[in-house]
Amino acid sequence: MAERYTAAQVRAALLNRYRAPEWACFFEVADSTGARATRSADAIAMSLYPSRGLRLHGFEIKVSRSDWLHELKQPEKSVALQRYCDHWWIVTPADIVKDGELPPTWGHLILKGNGFNCAIKAPVLEREAWSPEFLAALLRRAHDAREQAIRDGVTTAMKDERAAIEKEVERRSKYEIERHTRTTSDAVRQLAAIREAAGIEPERYFDGEGLGRAIALVHRTGVAATYGSLNTLAHHARAMVQAIDDVRPQIESEAA
Repeated sequence: MAERYTAAQVRAALLNRYRAPEWACFFEVADSTGARATRSADAIAMSLYPSRGLRLHGFEIKVSRSDWLHELKQPEKSVALQRYCDHWWIVTPADIVKDGELPPTWGHLILKGNGFNCAIKAPVLEREAWSPEFLAALLRRAHDAREQAIRDGVTTAMKDERAAIEKEVERRSKYEIERHTRTTSDAVRQLAAIREAAGIEPERYFDGEGLGRAIALVHRTGVAATYGSLNTLAHHARAMVQAIDDVRPQIESEAA
């Protein structure tokens, strides 16, 4: 059984075969613009290199047997665009066109995977001079293709920018969470150290505000700074006691 394809897959394969910069390829090209347009070709490809002869190729895409048979019943349908082309092709999956059905002025490309097999080479046609109406329709498609490429580029750029922003937000959020987690862990460890130093049991409630004021007082005195500070404080305390003892007898005698 032949593999089934969609028209979109056929168009993608045509773009791959007739790709820039060697070719310019457009889809749904009419024979004119506005109300004068009566027929259209599924695809038009123009060779842009002199080695290709600078020829215009027209394509009809058919992905089912019934579509092809319907096309054969309307031979005049393709004439509107075929008359401007140097070559005219029918593009189908396998088993769509039977032997003897192809018109003599047509070539046949059979889709296979992402490429084509050329079943019958399209002959060179005696084309008419391109009318201004046809050129207008072709240029309109070129303009549309350019605009679509710009829109696609903008969409891609916005998508990439959005992804970069989301990645940066995720990075910063992760950093902040880790920082707050570290801060919280440090606070828990410091609180545990204070409880232990103060002899407060882990599960016992204590006045945190009062304990904080006490700790602040100790720090302001500087007695907990170094071992030398404690010795200095003790020395001053002993000197003060001695001074009080020295003046006490005189104060007591005067009081008597």
